[in-house]
This record gives sequence, structure tokens and C-alpha cells, in this order.
Amino acid sequence: MEIRTSTEINAADILFSAMTPTSGMVEYITGQALSRGIDAYSNGDYDRAVRDFRLAISLDPYSDNALSAFEYMGDALENSGKTAEAIKIYRQAIALFPTESGFNTSLGNLLFADGQHEEALKQYAAAVQKNTADSENYYSLGQAYLALERYNEAETQFKKVIQMSPTESAGYCALGQVYRMAGKDKDAETMLEKALAIGQDFANAHYELGMLYAGQRQIEAAQEELKYLATENSNFYEDLLYTINENSAPKMIAAYIANLNLASRAGTKVSSLDSSLQNAGTGKKYTMDFVFDKEMDVPSILNSANWNIFRSNSASTGGLYNWGLKVPSTEISLSPQPLSVTYDPNSLTAKVTFKITQNDNADGTIDLSHLVFKFKGTDVYGNAMDSSADEYNRFSRIV
Repeated sequence: MEIRTSTEINAADILFSAMTPTSGMVEYITGQALSRGIDAYSNGDYDRAVRDFRLAISLDPYSDNALSAFEYMGDALENSGKTAEAIKIYRQAIALFPTESGFNTSLGNLLFADGQHEEALKQYAAAVQKNTADSENYYSLGQAYLALERYNEAETQFKKVIQMSPTESAGYCALGQVYRMAGKDKDAETMLEKALAIGQDFANAHYELGMLYAGQRQIEAAQEELKYLATENSNFYEDLLYTINENSAPKMIAAYIANLNLASRAGTKVSSLDSSLQNAGTGKKYTMDFVFDKEMDVPSILNSANWNIFRSNSASTGGLYNWGLKVPSTEISLSPQPLSVTYDPNSLTAKVTFKITQNDNADGTIDLSHLVFKFKGTDVYGNAMDSSADEYNRFSRIV
């Protein structure tokens, strides 16, 4: 066996020591990699950032620098659309830093957005166990329960949020959402109003209140919340608008006819309406346009039986036909249903064709000003017409 001198041994030890990085050196190199990664992340160069973050973690996987690298790397992968990789990274971070609740929350958020609500719930529950002092953990857990329609458990979590952060709107709004979805309308309104009392500009609360009103068919109140969301350019706007349309009764908002004066008073001679009506038994077709405020059900519109043309029998429609006087024997009658109906869904307009026919003595009369056109069909959501705007006559316009 070769015996080394003391001088040879000391020289070898010194050389080995120079080649072995100290903890200080490792920390410095890791910090530099983390710093470069953060710079790349800030510049939107996520691929470069991820490479540097991976290097920082591999050099010292249990350090504070590695913890920060995991946080940034998860965000970078999310921002670059690599959700599956981000999920994997967060799972690795949880294994290396089992007491850090933030990674469970981040993982839960990704899983929740991906529709994996059950798995997300487990992560949020783990975050709560690790950090009972963070109200956001309870809030996230409550949202997971809400998505799974476990309303009682969601209610419990949001009440904890309110208890921990009584001066913030989020807990009240979330609890209001629970109550709305559970059908507890009065409690929902109370919570949402509390949320808005704290923060009037809280779009979530305006949205939830609008959804509540729309579900109750308080359409005007829902539309007020919609107006707020429109001014805020909120992402909630389209969803609330759809729900309002889904729950609101359709209305006639305009009606017009080009070649017939519907203001013609009682006793108007049929022959004066058009030269083709001067002879006995002759007839002329007229088409009237009716505009609705929302998309209508096409088969319902086209069904002539859903339309009715009749003489006004109520003062509320601008007076009785022939002003309530005895109808003369010369008075002609119109068919109660139109000849045909067409519908343009782009303009929300129905074209209703009917016929006026001269009597056998060619002395027919008519009171056009007291004719009523009524529609009793539905919109595309199956809602029946608003009874305050389902008919038209010349005096009352759209009634």
C-alpha cells in the first residue's frame, strides 16, 4: 500500500475543497438563476423563465429560492397555456414544501378552472388545514363546495370568511350567491346588499343581484344592475343579459303599415281605402309589420292561430269600436286570423297579412281606428307575451 506524505495529503484536501461549492456559493448561484428567471418572466419570455427556475430548484431544492422559483414557474406555465405542466409543478412543490398552503391553493385554482371540482376541493381543504389564518383559503374552499352544489358546506365556509374579514365585500357576496343558488332569495338579497354597502363598485355583487332579480322576473331591477355592468365593461354583462332575456316576457315595441291609414275613424267607407275596393265583393290584401323586443319562437310566430284581429271591446284600447255606438248594417267584418305570417329573426319583425273585402252592396264601412291586433305566442325561451304589450291599435299604439 502506497503511503502519502502529510504534504501530499494537505494538497489534495485543499484541491478538493476548492472544487466543492460551499453553501454560500450554492445560494449565490441559485439566487442568480432565480433573478434571471424573474427578469424573463417580467418580459413575458416564459420559456426562458421556466429554464432558469428549473435550474434554481435543481441546485437547492429545499431553499427559499426554490420555493420562490416554484411559485413563479407555476405562473409562467399557466400564462403560456401549459396547464398540465403547471399542475405537475405544483404537485412537486407540495411534496417538497408540505407546510406551504399557497401551492395547494394554486393547484386547486388550476383544477377548479379545468372543471375538476372534487380534486380542487381536496386541495383547498388541505390549504385550510395548513393555514387556518388565511380567509382566502376558506373562500376558495367555499367556492368549490358551491360548484358541487353542496350549499350547506359552502355556507359554512363563507360565514367563516365574513367572521375573519367583516369589512370586506367578498364574503357577503359569496354567501349571497350561495343563498341565490339554493333558492333563498330573501337571504340572498340581504347579503348582496351588505356587500354593496361596503363596496358599491363590486361588480360581482351587482351581477349576483341582477341574476337574483332576473330569476324573480323583476326585469326592470335586473336591467338596472345590467346598466352598471355595462359601464364597468364587466365580463358578467353578457351572462346577465342572457339570463334577463331568458326570463323576461316579450313585448311588441312597434307596428306600422305603409298603405293603410289606421287612423281612419268610425264610418270610413271601404271604397275610399283603395280603388280596387269600389266594386262589390272585391278584396285587397294588406301587410302590417310588428316588431318585438327580443327573439321570438318562429313556429309560434308563424302560427296564424296565435294572432287575432278583432274590434276593440274595451276603453283601455283607445275606446270601443264605433265609439260604442250601434254598428251599422254596412259594417264589414275581418277574418279573426290573418291570411299568412312571415318572420325575420334578424330584425325581430313579423309581417302579418290580412284582407279587407267590400260588401255585396259596395257600400261597406269600417272603423280602422278601433281594430286590435293581438299576439299570444312565445319567445325562443318559451316565455308568454307581456300582457301589457301584446296587442296594437291605432289609438293606444302598443298596449
